[in-house]
Amino acid sequence: MELGPGQHSQPASRDKSHLNCHEFSRGVKFEDHQAVGSWTLLRLKTENTNSIDNSHCVDFVPVNDKERKELEDLIGMYVENLEWKNLTLKMQIPCAKANSNRSVSYFLERLDGDGSYRTLQMPQSTAKLDLAAFHRYPVKLKLLEGRYLGMHDCLDRVSFLMGRQPEADDRLKNVVEAFWPEEA
Repeated sequence: MELGPGQHSQPASRDKSHLNCHEFSRGVKFEDHQAVGSWTLLRLKTENTNSIDNSHCVDFVPVNDKERKELEDLIGMYVENLEWKNLTLKMQIPCAKANSNRSVSYFLERLDGDGSYRTLQMPQSTAKLDLAAFHRYPVKLKLLEGRYLGMHDCLDRVSFLMGRQPEADDRLKNVVEAFWPEEA
């Protein structure tokens, strides 16, 4: 499977090891701009379930210096071990075009150039701010075939496959075969 210029991925083994966070982004080079935009969920996989789902969407937007500074001023005293300058992406679920009354926003702190991030989930505006209110855990992102976005939630060991629009074609089938070979 072609990941990007000169990068290839071996298909995941047929056991559950492909849900390993470290393996998910091994050898991958990932830039923030590759995630920017709206993505539709195409596949979802946990250790025990595997489903097709194109009813959800996710927005990724870059975090600018002003927003980063305002966020640090607002919650900086409640968040430990965060490199504010590395807070580079904001992820909104569902995406803005879904016109949902309820959405969840996560800021992503870039850890490495291999698609490694740590989330900063914003608590509800009515929540009492303290250290326990900010959930932070590792996620991995990678671009697949230059067309799909793979995301792995390292805490819950859930993998997501997203595309720019709902689709079912041979290219998606090839990505699914390489990403989750037990479906092949």
